[in-house]
Amino acid sequence: MILIKKYWNKILITLLSFIIIFFAFSYSLDLKGKELVDDSFTQAVIVFGSAKALNAVISLAQGTELDLPFLTVAIGEVLDPINDLVEQFSLVMLASMTSLGIQKIMMNFVTNDIYNYTLLFCLLFFNIWLFYRFSKDERFRTLFFKFTVILIFLRFAVPLIGIVNEFTYNNFVKQDYNIEKLNENIVKVKEEVNQVTVDTIKQKQESSLLSKIAEKFDSEYYNKKIEEYKKAVDNSSEFIIDLIIAFIFQTILLPLVFLFALYHLVRGIFTISR
Repeated sequence: MILIKKYWNKILITLLSFIIIFFAFSYSLDLKGKELVDDSFTQAVIVFGSAKALNAVISLAQGTELDLPFLTVAIGEVLDPINDLVEQFSLVMLASMTSLGIQKIMMNFVTNDIYNYTLLFCLLFFNIWLFYRFSKDERFRTLFFKFTVILIFLRFAVPLIGIVNEFTYNNFVKQDYNIEKLNENIVKVKEEVNQVTVDTIKQKQESSLLSKIAEKFDSEYYNKKIEEYKKAVDNSSEFIIDLIIAFIFQTILLPLVFLFALYHLVRGIFTISR
């Protein structure tokens, strides 16, 4: 009992070391973390594809049927803001996919066997160092302690980012910013805009020469087309902005906040007297 009281802090570190080694080699956190990051990356690719498809459909619609300058401007006033927002959203998606890609690379790095055995060696050596001291080893021992803590931090931080990220999204974000439903709405907008364009092209192809000439001077025809496009893109800005919020929070902001918190946790460990 006296021995335990005297060395309780060292014994606690040794027990924690065995727990760390167990989780490092069991890959229980890693498998779940990898699955979540892969799912998020796949989801981001799908949404990015939907955004680019909408961008292409809007660009096609803008140059389809209106030739008179003042009427072309009218169509631009309807579709240009949406097109600009989609292009900005595409940049956000590129950043999100880059973040997820980096997480996947880091996941592969910290779950590699070489990394695990390096961590195992450091923990075993450090635990030996707890009970057996060398002469004039204080400085090197402190550096080795910090290096070992950094290895532990990196080993579990990356898998936990994916798990905490998914938990936060499902419990606090999804009810207001459901990425799957928002993507379905974007696809629906794309299909509606495309349908207006297809109908217009089909109508022009089936119209007689006199009808085409008459359409050129028929303001009602153009007003109708403008209203059809307005209806097609109705609420699309809201859907895109919601997707931007969801992806920035899920793939950029939350991982940064999580890493920032863990960084300060590690700094706190460094200040513990040894």
